[in-house]
Amino acid sequence: MAKKVRVGVIGAGAIGPAHMKGYQAGTDVEITAVCDVDRGRAQAAAAQFGIPNVYRDHRKMLAADVVDAVSVCTPNNTHMGITIDALQAGKHVLCEKPIAMNAREARRMVDAAKSAKRILMTAQSMRYSGSAQFLKRLVEKGRFGDIYYAKAAIFRRTGIPRGWFQDKKQSGGGPIVDLGVHMLDIMWWLMGMPKPAIALGATFDHLGTTGQGMGGWGVGYKPDKFSVEDLGVALVRFADGRAVGVEVSWATHTEDSFLLRLFGTKGGAQLFPDLELFETAADGTKMDITPHASQLDGYSGETQHFVSCVVKGKQPISPGSQSVVIMDMLDAIYKSAATGRAVPVGGK
Repeated sequence: MAKKVRVGVIGAGAIGPAHMKGYQAGTDVEITAVCDVDRGRAQAAAAQFGIPNVYRDHRKMLAADVVDAVSVCTPNNTHMGITIDALQAGKHVLCEKPIAMNAREARRMVDAAKSAKRILMTAQSMRYSGSAQFLKRLVEKGRFGDIYYAKAAIFRRTGIPRGWFQDKKQSGGGPIVDLGVHMLDIMWWLMGMPKPAIALGATFDHLGTTGQGMGGWGVGYKPDKFSVEDLGVALVRFADGRAVGVEVSWATHTEDSFLLRLFGTKGGAQLFPDLELFETAADGTKMDITPHASQLDGYSGETQHFVSCVVKGKQPISPGSQSVVIMDMLDAIYKSAATGRAVPVGGK
């Protein structure tokens, strides 16, 4: 019997257990360690998932011979340091999104992975759902012709998350970083990852800074400490003339909604709220098709794919190098929002 991949999860907060559940659904992996600066939280996760080793310091975990790979599920401003430590310790890394605070940090992480000859994969979970994989195959087969535009929107009415998410020094931004990174990534990936050229963005903080918008995603916060946007919008134009539009919020006076659509020359598709295809027959008849796709959830899909890449020594579907481009787009969007003008993506 082949040896199982030993995985450690660094960060036992909300997203850490999602990784743990994903790993436990696999067959070639075992969770051998959990690490969190809050030892009680780490111990609780260890008890829930049957994890034998508990640490407060990720460096001690990496120094011990208990893991072959790690998931990094900590606040955004710690991703680079922990990931580089793990890579230099000879471990493969699955790092939560956004991979870093900015593109410069992301490039350092990718360079560290190359030097260590280890896998660096970004946890862009939406790519790994059964519906997204199904849609990607249809796009690659040319079902919709050329995808010239994609639009995504996530609106939360009262969805400001707790804690470090509201602090720009720890998070890097608000819903654009938290939710927009998912939307940009999945649309860009489905469209074949064209080269981004120009970004135009706008951000707003009218509700978060006035004590509004807290709901089921957190309990209580200090409006005067709220230092990120609560709503952001962006348009990214690619070098080949195609474009994507994104609207995301934690707090807005509207209903909760989740939408992602692709617009092609032969047809279109919707990934959220439900997978649906939109096509038109030669006689002009509208054909709206609800296909049947795998119900695999993104977290199980991404963790199982990560383990498979470690076992087989192959590059993942969402390598760190692609996340550098996503961070370039996010950097440009924020710079545009701050300056009020369109900004070249990847520019200085």
